Amino acid sequence: MKAVNYFYIITIALLVFSCKATKYVPEGDHLYMGAEINFQSTEKKSDIRRLRNNLEKDIKPRTNKRILGLPLKLGIYNFLGTPKKQKGIKYKLRRKLGEAPVLYSKVNPLFSVEVLQSDLYNRGFFDPKVTHSVIIDEKNKKVKVIYTIHTGRSYRINDYRMTVPDSAINKIIAEFADETLIKKGKQYNLERLKSERARLDKTLKNNGYYHFNADYFSFEVDTVGSDATVNVKLKLKPAVPEKAMLRYKMKEVYVFIDSISSRRNDIDLSDTVHLEDVTLSVGQDLRASAVVRYVYLKKDDYYSRENQQLSVNRLMGMDLFKYVDAHIEETDSAKLYAFLYLSPLKKKSLSAELDLVTKSNNFSGPGVILSFLNRNVFKGAEHLTVNLHGSVETQFNGEFKGLYTYEIGPSVKLAVPHFILPFRVKAFSLFTPQTIFTADYNFTRRVNYFDLTSLRFGFGYSWKESLAKTHELMPLNINLFRIRNVSDYFMSFIETNEGLRRKYEDQLIAGITYSYTYNEQVYPEKKNQFYINFSADISGNTVALLSDAIGEERSANGTQTFLGIAYSQYGKVGIDIRNYLKLTNKTQFAAHMIVGVGVPYGNSEALPFIKSYFSGGASSIRAFPVNSLGPGTYRLPDSLQNAFFFQQGGDIKLEWSAEYRFPIISVIKGALFADIGNTWLYPTDHTIPNAQFKIENVPNELAAGIGFGIRADLSFFIIRLDLATPVRKPWLPEGERWVLDDFYLGKKDWRRDNLMLNIAIGYPF
Repeated sequence: MKAVNYFYIITIALLVFSCKATKYVPEGDHLYMGAEINFQSTEKKSDIRRLRNNLEKDIKPRTNKRILGLPLKLGIYNFLGTPKKQKGIKYKLRRKLGEAPVLYSKVNPLFSVEVLQSDLYNRGFFDPKVTHSVIIDEKNKKVKVIYTIHTGRSYRINDYRMTVPDSAINKIIAEFADETLIKKGKQYNLERLKSERARLDKTLKNNGYYHFNADYFSFEVDTVGSDATVNVKLKLKPAVPEKAMLRYKMKEVYVFIDSISSRRNDIDLSDTVHLEDVTLSVGQDLRASAVVRYVYLKKDDYYSRENQQLSVNRLMGMDLFKYVDAHIEETDSAKLYAFLYLSPLKKKSLSAELDLVTKSNNFSGPGVILSFLNRNVFKGAEHLTVNLHGSVETQFNGEFKGLYTYEIGPSVKLAVPHFILPFRVKAFSLFTPQTIFTADYNFTRRVNYFDLTSLRFGFGYSWKESLAKTHELMPLNINLFRIRNVSDYFMSFIETNEGLRRKYEDQLIAGITYSYTYNEQVYPEKKNQFYINFSADISGNTVALLSDAIGEERSANGTQTFLGIAYSQYGKVGIDIRNYLKLTNKTQFAAHMIVGVGVPYGNSEALPFIKSYFSGGASSIRAFPVNSLGPGTYRLPDSLQNAFFFQQGGDIKLEWSAEYRFPIISVIKGALFADIGNTWLYPTDHTIPNAQFKIENVPNELAAGIGFGIRADLSFFIIRLDLATPVRKPWLPEGERWVLDDFYLGKKDWRRDNLMLNIAIGYPF
């Protein structure tokens, strides 16, 4: 049976499933099919499209939810029927998965007309006319409502003036006038006026007006003649409290650790330090200079709400305190005291993480990570993290039964809670930046193949532009990669494959990396969330200049070296895009795309092994073994298929995955998924046929798989089991690559070669 036939069967099933949508609509009532808005307007089409999107949100109620254009939840509700009792599986399934029909008797078109007219007025259409008509399909018991909108002309701003009878406030408003949201020619919009009022309130609060409130402002709006324009005037309301017009300065700023006093007269100043116009009592275990760096409220400065919030956020961002409490006290005059109370976290901690790994090459074994954290190693909130990781794997059945492969290595990370630079950087966000130093060593023994050692040093910066935006720049990234104890078997293979040999030779990788992440998952209320990570990695250029400067000679195979070690030169960029769409409160559609390109040049003919792209495995194309796909349509000989450590890798990667995630029962959740992708080589390598990237060949060289997953969501971690099968194998001859027809679940050999069980921790993306 062809794939297209499956599509028709599923489509017909869905249509049949949804054909009796009015089964439980009471007599005399109708199924509400929603509303349609027709515009009669001379406004631009693009403006009308935006207006339509906004107005559609005003029309209540919503129709039954649709998936792929069909009311599937209503179909489930009708299919399951009315349960005899309000309990049991049928009742729970109907209530959780189904949805009762939305009835026309619950619709009030006249109320919607009033809401639409009000919204149009607030958006600058001062003469709107909204009518409605009802289309009734008595035969099918369905109703649709049509709203016809005559917008009239949209009114625009002709003039905006601020008249506040206070010279100091007027001066501040004028200073920030270029930030105004109300500008000549802009369409009148009530929400924009409210936002402008909030902006002015924020500006005044950040310039000493501690007691001011946005509600003290009012707007006067007058239409101008017959040219559809308005004049807007900002005024202060009468009877504004006297305190609101006072401009406050900071009299004193105090910082205490674990203080419970909030009364100035109770403060013991005998054990305090006065630094940068701030009085601190932080004890002997913490340098006062490390804290005062992030106290932005200073003595004799005008009070600033922004600086108060910035101080709290930056101090919390040091990850040294459980909480930071800011308390403001007013004196008899226009003066304020600020008290910042810091409650410290535990300074040191030790943790252990145990993993049990089962891989598709039949290697299994435990892994452990021991981690030590010191939050204040040099008394300046510097975080020192020391990890020791180790893992052992073996085959319980197979060619390498009884033989072991293992990894072990320490890593050290020091995070300093500010930028270490020869100049001071002004605070540009609420979040605490970091300077990062890293060093790690890793030893890997691959049974019957080789020993691999990796020594890495890094230095750079990490900072958050906003809650959703994170940057990481590592201007110094040095990695020394060495292969030792190479077996004759492995050597005989790579000596016949120049590209693979260059990947596994000793190399110095030194360069700069940058990463930018935009993550909307920090906004849980957002229905449609995006995650984007862009990364860039450039290596070898500085080392090449140094090598030329000292006149380093080439190695025996013609490779340029630095201090006797071959170095890599390449440029590499990648983008990881994810989309999480909440279909309901408990169901989600998630999609994931990766595009990566690496270009070796200069001293390199191939990307280093540890920088190559791989495809296949639990967080990649799940229907294929780990790192087994590609490059291109190339496939290792059958004699090497079980030799897991022959990982070819590629310079270019393209992957796309999609999942429909849904609840099953309690903490058990399910997923239906599809994965597509592959890797390719950028330069031509005649020892690896059909591996080179050619854009016109990409669609025909993609691997694809589908599957079903079960996940135990325990909140603090997720255990995932994904069962997948290939539907497209790119190494097969053209015309035979789609293998959906070759489905023989009853055959043991087919199951062994085509069913892939992935066991992992966490979601794949």
